[in-house]
Amino acid sequence: MERFNVRAVLAYRGDAFAGFVRQIGRQTVEQAVLDAVQPLLPDVHGMAVGGRTDAGVNATGQVVSFWSRHRVPVAAIEAALDAVRPGAIAAIDVREVPRSFHAQFSARHRRYAYFLPDEDRLDVARLDRMVGLLVGRRSFNAFARDTPANAPMVRTMIEARARRATLEEVSVVRFDFAADGFLRRQIRVLVGTAVREALGEAPDTALLDLAELGDRARTAPPADPTGLYLVRIAYDGLVSFSRRGKLKEIGLPTEA
Repeated sequence: MERFNVRAVLAYRGDAFAGFVRQIGRQTVEQAVLDAVQPLLPDVHGMAVGGRTDAGVNATGQVVSFWSRHRVPVAAIEAALDAVRPGAIAAIDVREVPRSFHAQFSARHRRYAYFLPDEDRLDVARLDRMVGLLVGRRSFNAFARDTPANAPMVRTMIEARARRATLEEVSVVRFDFAADGFLRRQIRVLVGTAVREALGEAPDTALLDLAELGDRARTAPPADPTGLYLVRIAYDGLVSFSRRGKLKEIGLPTEA
């Protein structure tokens, strides 16, 4: 029997889950997905995720993939995902994909946004210049947390910027980052460090200098996880997208 390969784009509220990965006795996104699909696909295998998220981190474009020897309509899978944790998780797009597709290894890049409460004392132009200098390929060890020192640390940042924006009619500072991959807590440490350095009137090269030093002790603690959103994961020939109505149903801002 041929494999039935599925890709699902998910949105979820980070405050409703203890992160993505299954943990005994805790509500996680992975467990919610399994609870939804196993009654339909009892032999579900190969659960993979495009961008692992920590507790408190939100998603509007998370991607999971899995396969089964059974076949059911993708609309049934979407309905099951919507029903498993009402108000906390929603299926944005569910479709059958080729056997070669893998949510993690097929990804071209990941895109995140971080929303920080706006303060007049924040020099957003300076923040933008600081993070913008990180575009390119380099080690991001200085901004990693909970990652073994001997793990690969080099990533290619393809976009990094900061600007003032509006989130649900509230003024915020929005950071946007896109890269071929991110290290554990990298974005939250980047945001926390950028704010610290900007308030201290550090030079525009401050983050780049810290990246080159590679010393985690010199960077700031991670910013609060609730401000972070996994916005989109890009794949060749497959586009993930947001359905605004479903984001509203689970209390996520459509601006993300």
